[in-house]
Amino acid sequence: MRSGRPPTYSAQERSTVIRLALSRPAELELPFACWTLDRLVAYLSEHGIGMRRSRISEILLDEGLKWRHEETWFGERVDPDFAKKRGRSRPSTRHHRPAA
Repeated sequence: MRSGRPPTYSAQERSTVIRLALSRPAELELPFACWTLDRLVAYLSEHGIGMRRSRISEILLDEGLKWRHEETWFGERVDPDFAKKRGRSRPSTRHHRPAA
């Protein structure tokens, strides 16, 4: 323990942040596929936990969770069935008929 102001958020609030960040927004019937810090802030404030982006980031980093900007949380793809839906790849160049 260090001296100074005691933690502002309870252990329950911290665990709610972590649980929420690890969940898929679709499971909560939300209209987006991945969490951002702004979306986490908005969702938490709608449910009675007013917390700043910086504090959410600190909580997640303290738990060893790292934010990935290019994809969703922890490397999961936005649509895990993308390859199936996309279908087979096509060649990038067309075959030309030989000249007469």
